[in-house]
Amino acid sequence: MTTATAFSLERRLFVFAAPGAMAAATIILLALVTAFAGRASVDKTVKAQAAFAAEYDAGLQEWRDALAKIEADGEAPSPYDARPMSLQLPAVLPPAPLADFATGAADLHPTTAVISGWSNPADLFNEYEFDNPTPLSIGAIDLTFIAVALMPLIMIAASYDVLAGDRERGRAKLIALQAGHVRSSVWERLLIRNGVIWAAFAITTALVAAAPTPVADVGARLAHFFAWLAVALLYGGVWLGCIALASVMLKKSETVASALFAAWAVFVFAVPAVGGALAEGLYPPPSRLAFLSEMRKGEVAAVRETAELTAGFLADHPEMTVSDEAVPGYYASNYLANREADRRTTPVLDAFEASRARRTQLVSVLQFGSPAMIADRALTSIAGGDLARAMAFQRQARTSLSDLSERIGPAVVAKQRISLEAFDAIPRFQFQDRSLPDILAASAAPLLYLVLLAGGLIHFARKRLAAPLERLL
Repeated sequence: MTTATAFSLERRLFVFAAPGAMAAATIILLALVTAFAGRASVDKTVKAQAAFAAEYDAGLQEWRDALAKIEADGEAPSPYDARPMSLQLPAVLPPAPLADFATGAADLHPTTAVISGWSNPADLFNEYEFDNPTPLSIGAIDLTFIAVALMPLIMIAASYDVLAGDRERGRAKLIALQAGHVRSSVWERLLIRNGVIWAAFAITTALVAAAPTPVADVGARLAHFFAWLAVALLYGGVWLGCIALASVMLKKSETVASALFAAWAVFVFAVPAVGGALAEGLYPPPSRLAFLSEMRKGEVAAVRETAELTAGFLADHPEMTVSDEAVPGYYASNYLANREADRRTTPVLDAFEASRARRTQLVSVLQFGSPAMIADRALTSIAGGDLARAMAFQRQARTSLSDLSERIGPAVVAKQRISLEAFDAIPRFQFQDRSLPDILAASAAPLLYLVLLAGGLIHFARKRLAAPLERLL
């Protein structure tokens, strides 16, 4: 069968018929609705973060103005003015360039923090709120979910009967008599049907990606989008191979459909669920109660031993002398309490990080049992909705807090102020994001596996289609 003949047949049976129109319309509608919801979520986050940063930046400017006035006048109106412990630096995790493509359960993780001497690394992210955690933990339907979970379903529904249906209707024998084989018919019709489906998805998502956004410039956004789309198409190629192989291996339409739907359920839901449960069971996180207990013990011990801790701290900083100003002692006691809580809880935080790293490593191995897991992890990472990015923000915020603590600590314990020059030298928090090449390099091995898997499935399907016609028909 020539390509023109195949397209003529598919135009009558699928492309301009009800099945094709409904498939394309469904994809376009789902993608547009999901994209609108994703963009609204990102816009809401951007506005909230801008208001958050503006509030604390204004507070920092007031603090600096007060310190400048004190240095100019030589005296302070109040012992509370421009104290180092009053410094509050905003830390923000900005949405990634393609954040609206993978919103998922992003609201479960904080995207803002206040870097202040009143906080210790253990409780830096305790004070944030989110909506009902049950629906949030399930995650929102986003474009990545459509690509990973729904596109294979639509491909199966559109293509499962390409060969089996022809057998049952006698069309396969007619094609074999005219062309001497059915290879070209099967591949051309599979490519036409799935090409229509993925073209509708690609065009719609491309229009969404090209729309202006306050998150990133169009160039960076499109670069991430093309990488995201390439991974999605590669994943679609795996399912094309699955459909082709099932079509030539199984005789009846209902058998082909059942096998493909079973494979979809296993790859998209069963393997990821089992893998997550296995990783959680083998490498459970440390006790949250133990973590909080150590933090409280550190705070209580520091309050009780303020004098000893102060003396030890000043011994390490002999250049500092205790001021005679009427500064309340709770500044120093709280600072020292946070240092002690940091010392006691660091091993617990390290244990949390270690258990998470082991779970991630195990899931990285288990993902090779499910193309859907590989695609989901890669697409989510490219879009910037992955857990690794949220954890990187938390680590960088804790590092910023540690830096601030070291800079203001001696002055706090000595009941002094820092200089205007020292204040201006304090770096403002700036999240260091991963580059797109780094993201792709981290996913290189799983994506290469998808290439080999798609190629292998298509190869075996082609080999099976080369068998004698009596075995195929």
